[in-house]
Amino acid sequence: MYIHSISLKNYKSIGEKKSSIILEPRVTTIIGKNESGKSNVLEGISHISLLSGMQTAFNTENINRNNGINANIEYTITLKPTSEDQKTFNIFGDTKIILDKDSYIATGSVLTYYNEHIRESVDTLVSIMGQNPFQLRDQDFTNFRTYISDFQQTDSLNLLRINLAFTFIETQNSRLNKENRDAVSEALSESKSKWGVITSVLPVVFYRNADKILKTQYKLEEVQKELASPKSFQNSLLADFVHLIQVSDDEFIKAVSSGTTGTKTSIRKKINRNVETMINKSFQDFYTEESISLNVDFDSSTVSFSVQSGDGETMLLSERSNGLRWYLNMFIDALAHGLYKNNVVYLFDEPGTSLHVNAQKELINLFHALANKGNQVVYTTHSPYMLDMKEDGIHRIRAVEKDSEGYSYIYKTAYDSQLSPDSQEDTLAPIVNAIGMNLGDRFGPSVDKLNIVVEGISDYIYLHTMAKQLGYDLNEYAFIPSVGATNCINICTILYGWGCPFFAVFDYDKEGVTKGGEILRKDFLYEYEKHYCYIKTVTQDDVDNKTFIKAPCVIEDIVTKNELDKFSKEKGIAENISKPLLAKLFSNSVEDGSHNIGEQCKNNFADLLTRINKIYKTGKPK
Repeated sequence: MYIHSISLKNYKSIGEKKSSIILEPRVTTIIGKNESGKSNVLEGISHISLLSGMQTAFNTENINRNNGINANIEYTITLKPTSEDQKTFNIFGDTKIILDKDSYIATGSVLTYYNEHIRESVDTLVSIMGQNPFQLRDQDFTNFRTYISDFQQTDSLNLLRINLAFTFIETQNSRLNKENRDAVSEALSESKSKWGVITSVLPVVFYRNADKILKTQYKLEEVQKELASPKSFQNSLLADFVHLIQVSDDEFIKAVSSGTTGTKTSIRKKINRNVETMINKSFQDFYTEESISLNVDFDSSTVSFSVQSGDGETMLLSERSNGLRWYLNMFIDALAHGLYKNNVVYLFDEPGTSLHVNAQKELINLFHALANKGNQVVYTTHSPYMLDMKEDGIHRIRAVEKDSEGYSYIYKTAYDSQLSPDSQEDTLAPIVNAIGMNLGDRFGPSVDKLNIVVEGISDYIYLHTMAKQLGYDLNEYAFIPSVGATNCINICTILYGWGCPFFAVFDYDKEGVTKGGEILRKDFLYEYEKHYCYIKTVTQDDVDNKTFIKAPCVIEDIVTKNELDKFSKEKGIAENISKPLLAKLFSNSVEDGSHNIGEQCKNNFADLLTRINKIYKTGKPK
């Protein structure tokens, strides 16, 4: 099962009114201004443990300071079954779980599964045990009776207490004589086996709020200090690594120390053998980009970590890509916490902040690789390079905003109309930038196509979308967005130098005319309506008479105000949303068929594209 939504109440900056976050089945991004509460949302989710105690979540220091210490923190979690859950276990429908400091109450499909597939075995176990099989007294007897009551509930399921009940009975079973012990053990084993289906489908959460790393080399004194006080080295994975490969601190220190003895050689072999068994084999299933093996070498009171790719050359860990190292470190961290399985919700707070741009982009691919394994990924970011805008990625982004009273709110979409104007610009800035960069990945000059240079991202999106909708062959055109009329000219001169066909489209406003079209005409001797045109159909006389001052026209006027108002009302989009973001949302809705374009909009773009296409077909300007 995967987490569909989490409603959180009274946790830190989240107030009495629950704030819900809807998670994507695969990857969810959270954005927002600094101090908006993004980290609080992630931290709140990080406490979720559906089968074991999570009392740290309900500590008084986590209660929203505006609501007082008497307020109660509460989670409401909705789970949905995966196709595998439906196919393998016949689990259908949603599960709702309410968590507070006293109970973990589940209803829905998990309860249905318990009643249909587990209850009979549990009833048999209860019947065999009788009233007080272990001769318990006082609190132990009270706990036993409570656990029996939990087993027998039909209208809800206390996940935590049932899990504790199985452990309690298993622990107390040694009190019975052999005959009774064997009977209880058999019934207990059957019940636990069936209960294991539920425990296997419930997601677990792994929170990585710091990029803990395994360094390439450690001197002996570094090893001794870190293993003696691992909490003092919170960004290092060395202590976790040693714990994971199941050698003692003393053994590892002895392996690192200089010299060669039979004992040291045996320990070093054991370490590499355990690395192969406990890390490399699992990592090869986990990371499918290439076959990777981690190696550990000892020399001159130093331990070194290297990586071998397939049968290729062995390289020091520091010589491999930042993306691979990040992924390997994350895997070791998760594995050390016992979280190598599907159904993990990976939480990352500002991942890759220390990585360069290309490595940040690589993380997006790694997140999708995690999702391909049946996991969910949720991460916060300020970086436009960490936003995946392809394939409707904008709909996977959630926005967090803090109001004037200090309460954080989570919005289902990053362009929600309720986002305040004051925070909207900062909140959406990385999206706008990411749209531009994403489009930049898709365009480029071509010698075989007409390169249509436009003033900005909005022009690019609308023209590209409408050309496709009106049936133009996009293989014949390369749309190139610029940043303003002046940069349009710069791009045109570069295209001319490269021998690429080009055509510039300017807004019919002061900047588009005076810094765009007229510069091309007067300074470069390019011809109007052969090498460039304006968004609006005008004559050179119109330009000379400066009609653009009283009647300017930009790309949004071609789309028409009525069209954009209608679209914004349909989607509940704020009036002051940025133009590039509005263009992107419009394009997405046109592409997926959820918005039907009006005739006036179609006619305006048909006119503009006809003018461009006529020139291209008759002359292919150079």
